[in-house]
Amino acid sequence: MAGGIRELRDFLYLNLYDHPEVATANERAVAVMRDLFLHFMERPGDMGPGSAQRAETEGMDRVVCDYVAGMTDRYAFEEHGRLCRRGVT
Repeated sequence: MAGGIRELRDFLYLNLYDHPEVATANERAVAVMRDLFLHFMERPGDMGPGSAQRAETEGMDRVVCDYVAGMTDRYAFEEHGRLCRRGVT
């Protein structure tokens, strides 16, 4: 069984996890998250009124991380397009 699992893992890394199209999509997602994080760190009011209050006790970086982490992929890409004014392709 261990041999079969190892073979499956090798196949997945070669054909899925390390595939160039997957790597490109991952790079795009990382760029969107980075841009959103930087945007909200500079403009925390764009997250809503509760964020400033949480930041007093938890720190702004934690609040921004939680806010971005709670976004669906679709919402993150829409917000990125709206707030960051440039598309990531």
